[in-house]
Amino acid sequence: MNMMFFPKFSLSLNFYVLLVLCLCVYAQEPFDRAKCESLVECGSCLQHLGCFWCLRPKLRNTLNTTVLNHCISENNNDIVCSSNDLINPKSISEVIEDRPLQSKSGSIVQMKPQRIRLTLRIGESYNLRFQYSQAENYPVDLYYIIDNSYSMSVHKEKLSKLGTKLAETMRGITNDFRIGFGSFMDKVNLPFTGIEPNQLKNPCPSRKQKCVSPYSFKNHMALSTDFQRFATEIMNAGPSANLDSPEGGFDAIMQTIVCKKEIGWRPQARHLIIFSTDAQFHIAGDGKLAGIIETNDAECHMINNNYDGLYNDYPSVSQLNYVAKENNINLIFATVKTPYGDDKTYRKLSQEVENSKFDRLDEDSRNVIKLVVDNYKKIVNSVTMETNATDNIQVRITPHCKRPIEDGCANIRLGEVVNFTATIKPLKCVAGSDGPTIISVKPNGIDESLIVELETICRCNCESPEHLSYEKNAPVCTNAGDLVCGVCMCNKNRHGSNCECDNEFSLGLNETNCREDKPGAVVCSGLGICKCGKCECKSNPNTGKKYRGKYCDCDDDSCDRENGKLCNERGLARAALAFATLGGLELVVSVRTITEHALEKETAMSVLEREAVTVENVNVTINIQEPTAEFVQLVKSSVLISWIASNVLSSKLESITE
Repeated sequence: MNMMFFPKFSLSLNFYVLLVLCLCVYAQEPFDRAKCESLVECGSCLQHLGCFWCLRPKLRNTLNTTVLNHCISENNNDIVCSSNDLINPKSISEVIEDRPLQSKSGSIVQMKPQRIRLTLRIGESYNLRFQYSQAENYPVDLYYIIDNSYSMSVHKEKLSKLGTKLAETMRGITNDFRIGFGSFMDKVNLPFTGIEPNQLKNPCPSRKQKCVSPYSFKNHMALSTDFQRFATEIMNAGPSANLDSPEGGFDAIMQTIVCKKEIGWRPQARHLIIFSTDAQFHIAGDGKLAGIIETNDAECHMINNNYDGLYNDYPSVSQLNYVAKENNINLIFATVKTPYGDDKTYRKLSQEVENSKFDRLDEDSRNVIKLVVDNYKKIVNSVTMETNATDNIQVRITPHCKRPIEDGCANIRLGEVVNFTATIKPLKCVAGSDGPTIISVKPNGIDESLIVELETICRCNCESPEHLSYEKNAPVCTNAGDLVCGVCMCNKNRHGSNCECDNEFSLGLNETNCREDKPGAVVCSGLGICKCGKCECKSNPNTGKKYRGKYCDCDDDSCDRENGKLCNERGLARAALAFATLGGLELVVSVRTITEHALEKETAMSVLEREAVTVENVNVTINIQEPTAEFVQLVKSSVLISWIASNVLSSKLESITE
């Protein structure tokens, strides 16, 4: 009988059809297990927390005879690994230096412990507990930088008179105190400063007091305990002048910080800079107006305690912030309100430079002592921790105190012990890194730290040719590769689990053929191994039956059973009944146990186009006319094609699916 094609399907059935749906089940193991089992190198395996490596794994259930994975999930109870073959390194912590907290001069300790060694895996967190205590009589180095323009003369005079009292007040806070003094103007070049001979000799001829020759920055007095000299040096520093309103204060700050020897900064001391001015500042880029194109190099260029600033541009705000942080500088911007000055700029600047404060001087600087002492107390009465950890290592600081702030504590008392926890977690391995990573956890503004030597586990010892398990040109690798950590590492022209495949296809293409084309798909669904471009499926450990499908993604044992029979034997092995509505096309298929019959054509469509398919006690008539694209897609889907392949075309599965 010739077939008549029309959009509907008519099915004549001899009985009531029981609707049962039993589709091909995607057998997906838990993600962590599949992820572990997809890794083929020991180093890569250990970089995933929850995976371990076994040199010679064995199955607990002897029904399963497939090739075993060496990278195994910790929740996998199907595989047995002897302790001698197990590679599952644990975290290690070792305290290297742990001196007690103390305030004794010359041996002050404010951080405890001081050094620790850690060994961690990627993604593994370690809670490191440490303590901080502010020591009594901790050394303080205070350097005062003043704007030496003529308009600041009254403030300089007041500072000179109060200098000795300022030093005595600070000595009441700590008996180990030193003070220094420097002044600044601007770069001696147009358009910042007049360079005519008479201007260089006396830049402010209209003033009653003669001005000294212009300069950029002078270190009048290095840090010292001679407090009387401090007052004298301020008084003897004659005023000067420049042409434009902004001045070179950033040059002065930079040279004060980086010229450590010339200024006299002590390594283990609190470093304090008071910066006093009534003018705005030049910033990076302004130097080009004077033909200075070299960027500031953050190096010391003082000669005989003088800096001219003619070879480097002004520093940027970010440069000042960086060098101040690196050198543990606490910076106080003490500005004078003037009709042409705006202290909002310095208030904003203090927010951009870490460990800095802003305050305002009175019209004649009478409050200079209070300003210095109050801001010093603000600095020392709180502590925040910082770390130099890079992006591949996460470090989180948790304070344990009454007044916690971000990464620290406020309102702490002298001698009070504050507890912290640093949670350290390596996030990834860095290519080419050798040896431990050095991490510093330290209080802001203090040259004291807790050093962490972090060794991240990124490789396995068995990967070294010196390891006992390492075998060159191993017989198990078909003499075409080395046995490394129990796995064959093939020569360039070979691949496969035993190097049994030649490189007709690249290894990447080989694995591509074993991975379903969808996001997140793993090789052979994590339930098999890719061998010469084809999935070699494992067996279900409970039944001993192999998973099936091109990607080992099907498992009949996941279908419902009734009376111990798959779908009660009232349907296909994969689809007892499918009902779909696709673009107006209705398809109903109902069958029982198919009888043996021959395949007359080469395609799956030829089977469906048969006028009648004989089924035990059931005749199913299928009429097809001008099948739509949706129907063709359904024919190619697992619902029908899997049934045909499983029950009729098992020997020709590849020719149909391809």
